Amino acid sequence: MSTTRRTRVRGTGFRKMGKFRPVLRYRAKKFIKPMPIPEKVIPIKTLELPENFTIKINKNDFTIEHSNGSLTREYPSSSIEINNKDNIVEIKGKSHNKKVKALVGTFSAHILNMIKGIEEPFVYNLAIKSVHFPMTANYNNNKFELKNFLGGKFNRSTTVPSNVELKLNGSDIELKSSDIEAVGMTATRLEQLTRVKKRDRRVFQDGIFITHKAGKKLWKN
Repeated sequence: MSTTRRTRVRGTGFRKMGKFRPVLRYRAKKFIKPMPIPEKVIPIKTLELPENFTIKINKNDFTIEHSNGSLTREYPSSSIEINNKDNIVEIKGKSHNKKVKALVGTFSAHILNMIKGIEEPFVYNLAIKSVHFPMTANYNNNKFELKNFLGGKFNRSTTVPSNVELKLNGSDIELKSSDIEAVGMTATRLEQLTRVKKRDRRVFQDGIFITHKAGKKLWKN
């Protein structure tokens, strides 16, 4: 059995279909049979909320609430539909497009991460490493500032979101938040503060590095 790219097949009326459809050719029996078209199914995913969790769904966003806190996220109401019945959340696509199917899976993962983050905040750990020049880090009023990176005269700084808790203990940085995207983006911004250009990274190993990412160890101290 082999695949052939033919659009002119006798007795099948492929010309009237407008688009090329792959066909299977059976060499032994010497006839051509069109491939079956898969059924178009609307993507649907269901999630059961744990105890003491509630969800409020609005036109363009939804909120998950618990005694520990709450998180809100927007969703594309033109592509997917979110419903709640007896603490069972249904995420349903409005078409069988593969992008809509991906959105259904994505927001299913978002809801699970929101529930997990409210139960226990996500923690990221970073380390400040200075090989050539000693660096000084300060954190005040949601602003992180790094001085004397590679002997530079200009201070490097970034703003930490209000929903992310930052603890600075010498050369160790701890980030904690219920929102996995906020804490992950903050960790990336801190790491990018010391991005080295036009230098050999094997030699100039000064900088800020993520060591633990939500419980997973990424880098040896």
